Amino acid sequence: MLLSRFNRLFKKIHNTYSYWAYRELQKSGYIIHSSYFIHTNFDFDRTRFRTSGRIIYVDAYYIPEEQSCPICGFTALSKNGHIKKTVKHCTYYTMLFVVTCHIQAYKCQHCHSFFYEKDPFSNPNETLSKESVFIILDKLKQANTTFESIAKDLHISRQNVIDVFDRYVDYSPGELPSILSLDEKHVNKRMTENTYLFIIVDFKNVKIFDIVYSRHKYAIERYFNKIPLEQRKKVLAITMDMWEPYKEVCERYFINAIIAVDSFHVMETINQAMDKIRISVEQKFNLKTENIEDNHIYYYMIKKFKFFFVKELDDIGDNYFYVRKLGARFTKQQILKYLLDIDEKLEKAYYLTAQYREFNKACVRSNCEEELEAILDRFYASGLAPFFEVAKTISTWKKYIINSFVVVPDALTKPKTAIEEPKPRRLSNGAIEGLNAIIEKINLNGNGYSNFYRFRNRCIYVINKDVPIKNTPIKLKKQSK
Repeated sequence: MLLSRFNRLFKKIHNTYSYWAYRELQKSGYIIHSSYFIHTNFDFDRTRFRTSGRIIYVDAYYIPEEQSCPICGFTALSKNGHIKKTVKHCTYYTMLFVVTCHIQAYKCQHCHSFFYEKDPFSNPNETLSKESVFIILDKLKQANTTFESIAKDLHISRQNVIDVFDRYVDYSPGELPSILSLDEKHVNKRMTENTYLFIIVDFKNVKIFDIVYSRHKYAIERYFNKIPLEQRKKVLAITMDMWEPYKEVCERYFINAIIAVDSFHVMETINQAMDKIRISVEQKFNLKTENIEDNHIYYYMIKKFKFFFVKELDDIGDNYFYVRKLGARFTKQQILKYLLDIDEKLEKAYYLTAQYREFNKACVRSNCEEELEAILDRFYASGLAPFFEVAKTISTWKKYIINSFVVVPDALTKPKTAIEEPKPRRLSNGAIEGLNAIIEKINLNGNGYSNFYRFRNRCIYVINKDVPIKNTPIKLKKQSK
């Protein structure tokens, strides 16, 4: 009630004077008198408000309320002066209110103890009003905002914003979810001594469970070793890329979990093999001209339409493609036929890639093992060195690739009826890729964080919408941005 009434005062100041009038008042040195502002929960200093630039200075006294001694409960009290507390109230973009709160001191006539009236405008040991704190925390929920941009909007210092975040947001993970997704995120070495952070995601709810400062095996083992065995036993499945240390750690610490290799990473490995074949064929026709249009027609076509080799034909637009060097328009089917007729190796690599893509898209858990064996036989027999290497990699991870065809109910899809079951979802790292994009945006917008724990808390605070704000802010420790 008190805070809302005080805000009505600020709105009255803000609305009474237009921006033009406000500037004129500044130029003339006019001082706003307290008699202009009524119906507030504050009894203002009988002197005046004053302005300086975009700042309005306010002297404020709390309206006296019935008080009792917090020690003995006695109500016979005597006033014992005031203490002053200067608080910034930054809820408007055009101006900043600097409020000097005069807080009444009391002395109990019964037990002779001293105490102060309650301060509902700001929290203890803080120089920002409560509403200013809430506004800062609300703005920090957006990935594209930075400490600097919020400080500029609210006419306060960047350190003020950082201090609010550090005091009120300190994420602690709860119990492990039943399905984990593991991945890494590249960051600069200013943040940690390692170039990759280790990201743990709740697969079902698409939320970050935690971020670890390193993806090295010893760091991951140290982290999971702190989690009780009973919690780790409840993890039923883990998705990851083909990074050997992840597999070793998970097999050791999660004895009840099946491990599934993300299908996107397998497909990416096959696309890389396809690219190696494409580049080798492309270079056979490279005349090394400055302008690509002056180069050999085969080089020109393979270079210009290289995306045809790593995308499904249905995913390529149906518009005609204009080939400047040939001076004509072609359909995507005509372009694909032209490309595959250039070289037998190129054609073979394309169809091997397409076969795996179709397998990954259409197969189910019951028949995927047999189909995968057939594809591996074709890879080995292709005579193409990059696909031979891919076949060896897939053979090593075959068990875990097959596990990726396991489906689980999608917790994010709500059934339309009580009878209908949730839509199933394959085990994959698909969700974590989207979260990585948000983490990257936060890192780039922040110009590269140097404090890992602040970066971790900010990423989790933005992505997980249910991160609680601390009722009692933590004491600030010396931290660097």
